[in-house]
Amino acid sequence: MKNLSAFVVLVLAVFAAVTAIAQTSDLTGARPSSITVAGTGESHGKPDFAQVQVGVVTEAPTAAEALRKNNEAVSQLIVMIRKRGIEDRDLQTVQFNVSPRYKYDKTQQEPPKIAGYRVTNEVHVKVRNLLALGAFLDETVSQGANQVRGISFGVADPVQLTDEARKKAIADAQRRARVYAEAAGLKLGKPIRIDEQAGGRPGPYPVARMEAAAASAVPIAPGEQTFSVTVTVTYAIADSK
Repeated sequence: MKNLSAFVVLVLAVFAAVTAIAQTSDLTGARPSSITVAGTGESHGKPDFAQVQVGVVTEAPTAAEALRKNNEAVSQLIVMIRKRGIEDRDLQTVQFNVSPRYKYDKTQQEPPKIAGYRVTNEVHVKVRNLLALGAFLDETVSQGANQVRGISFGVADPVQLTDEARKKAIADAQRRARVYAEAAGLKLGKPIRIDEQAGGRPGPYPVARMEAAAASAVPIAPGEQTFSVTVTVTYAIADSK
């Protein structure tokens, strides 16, 4: 009787083991073989707007006097900017600062003393007509702007250019996957996953800060904008049978 019970237990154990192996094989077989590659695509377009910061720095013995002079100069500057057709939505104050100017003792025996005050007021301007940008910068200096910096260019509607870069990125990924598959003697199947990495649109290109002195013609070279997209694509390996 004991021998019979042991035999039954042994049979059940073998059956359970075979079932587990079969399930594991099914799960393993359910995972398709795949290959993952990255692809990059770029597109280029001409910018259609520019952004720049212009402002006025004034100095005076007192803070009140420096502020009064700055307010007058910036008010005239904003009037000129609006006359140039710049809309209110494209004009924004980005910096306002009142700070003392110190005079330092050359012998370093005395503490620094306040010699006056400096007021800075800068506005961010978006210029949608690039043909008028050079004349605009010229006139801002003529109207008293002595701070011009941070010029950058952009494309107002980048969707079409970005989509073009996406198509090129997918084509690049497919080309790479085919090369690897052929080299390994495999047959490439359909893509089963596509991930797009962030990036592509360039940011502003800052230029050196300059103390504007005399008005002169301002040559402008907007160049072109580059949009880059990188994708990671996983392709299934097709059954070669």
